Formats: sequence, structure tokens, C-alpha cells
Amino acid sequence: MAFAAARPESDTMADMNITPLVDVMLVLLIIFMVTAPLLDLRIPMTLPGPAKEAPPPAETRLLQVERGDLFRLDGAAVTPPELERSLADWRLVRPDGVLKLAVDADADYQSAATAMATARRAGIEHIGLVEP
Repeated sequence: MAFAAARPESDTMADMNITPLVDVMLVLLIIFMVTAPLLDLRIPMTLPGPAKEAPPPAETRLLQVERGDLFRLDGAAVTPPELERSLADWRLVRPDGVLKLAVDADADYQSAATAMATARRAGIEHIGLVEP
């Protein structure tokens, strides 16, 4: 029986250790084998069909707040009580209506807050802010 010749201590080993690579590949293979059947799992559900026609656009009204607590609803000057009555009547006719609120740069913050609070008291749910 022949013995291999002893190598000197200064020689470096040129072979790559592939044991960790094989371990990682086997773990990945097991993970994919376990998760692959789960990818085909389906949940039964009924999806709605396409809409026959587009819904009509929501009606909008413009409320402008100007300097000096001046409110204009679609161009007509109104007081806060008149504004609340008008918006409440409009909400009964068009519950999905959108109120666009345009606040002038010179208007007080309190005026804008009053306009928004009045609209909320009237039952308006959709209020959008626009530039005047």
C-alpha cells in the first residue's frame, strides 16, 4: 500500500469546498418542493361582469369664499343660513353630488371653516377644494 507524499506546509489548497453550496441547493430544493403545491391553490369567487354603461358624472356645485365673509354658491351671493338650506335641498335631490370649495387667498381661515362646517351640517359628504 502506497502512502501519499507529504506536502509541505506552505502549499495552499487549490480545490474549492462545495459542501456548503450543495447544502444550500438542497435546502432550496426542499423549500420549492414544499411551496410548489400551494401555488395552485385557488379561492372560488364570482367576479362582477363589465358595466353596461358608465355611470353618469356626479353633479357639482361651486361654493366660493371671498374676503369679508362673502359666500357665493354658483355665482349667487348667499348668507350661511341660506347656504345651509340650499345645500340641504340639493342633497335631497342629488345625494351623490360634489361640492367644490374655492377659497380666495384674501379670505379668512374662519370663513373657510364656516363654509365647510355649513356644508357638513347640510349633509354634504363629498367636498373638494379647488383653486379660485
